[in-house]
Amino acid sequence: MPRLGGRGLYDAARRAGNTTPFLFASGYSPDSPGDERGSLPPELGVPLLHKPWTHDDVLTRVREILDRK
Repeated sequence: MPRLGGRGLYDAARRAGNTTPFLFASGYSPDSPGDERGSLPPELGVPLLHKPWTHDDVLTRVREILDRK
């Protein structure tokens, strides 16, 4: 997504009133210093999947998010 990362998309969707569920996947592990280019503040309450993850991890998280609705 040139010029618009995941955080930008999330913010734009919320401003427009869109309530589509989001799952963010970070290229940084929980032990790394962090993604300085747009990390998510914890108060957003947005699900975040840290690397390394497996296909089962992704499927489980997506299922959890969809079941909330």
